[in-house]
Amino acid sequence: MATPRGRTTPMAKRGQIIGYAMLEGRQKMSLKEISEKTGVLVTTCSNIIRTARERAGENGNHDLCVDENLAPLPNSVKGANEALTPAQKEHLVATTLQDADHCRMTFSQLAQAGISFTFFNFIIYVHLI
Repeated sequence: MATPRGRTTPMAKRGQIIGYAMLEGRQKMSLKEISEKTGVLVTTCSNIIRTARERAGENGNHDLCVDENLAPLPNSVKGANEALTPAQKEHLVATTLQDADHCRMTFSQLAQAGISFTFFNFIIYVHLI
C-alpha cells in the first residue's frame, strides 16, 4: 500500500484530472501537461487516473467521472503504514508525560527525586525554553 504524503486531492480537482485524461485526438494531454494544468503532481495524477480505471473495472460503471470511481481511498487504507507500533506509542506517551512532570518540579522536588540539577544545567534549560 502507498504511504500518503500530503492532503487528499479534492473531488473537483480529481474530476478535472480525469476529464483531461479522457481527451482524445489532437486535444489528448500527457500526464505532465495535466499536472501543469491542474497544479497536481504527475505521480498523483497518474494514481488518480489508475485508481479510477481500476474501480471502473471492478464496479462495472465505466464512466470514470462518477463519484464511486473518483472518491479517495478510505482513511483506514491510508493509515496502514504507521511508523510506530502500539507498544512504541504507549512507551512514547508514558515517557513524555513523565518528562512533563519533571519540568513542573521545583528545585527541591528535583533534589528529592535524585535528579542532579546544577546551575549550568539550569542555564541550558532556561536557554532551551
